Amino acid sequence: MARLKLDWSSLREYTETNIYTYAPTSGGVYRLSYKSNDKYYVFYVGQASSLKERLLQRLAVTEPDACIKRHLRNYSCYFRYAEVASIAGRNGAERALYDHFDKPTCNDMAPPGPPADINFK
Repeated sequence: MARLKLDWSSLREYTETNIYTYAPTSGGVYRLSYKSNDKYYVFYVGQASSLKERLLQRLAVTEPDACIKRHLRNYSCYFRYAEVASIAGRNGAERALYDHFDKPTCNDMAPPGPPADINFK
């Protein structure tokens, strides 16, 4: 199992302004969460070759995933990301996030491949 020490971003409100301000154009993994009763719940994890581009796509009105759209409409949502240069690293980190956050609600299926050994904060 690959071991990756990820440098996680701060938790940010999931807004277009924050994505443009804070998200890099480099590749990495990300997680989307919502806040309810002062607790945060991860509802989606993913990876991208450009974090900024992918986070903007997920926030757009053209987002095809009804589950993500429902969370964005009904809750205050947040994002956090970590840059991961290699595709293999992103694959392993995404699977680790999926497993750690107990199959997030809006992820339809498990990412392929084995999880990497990562830090989650």
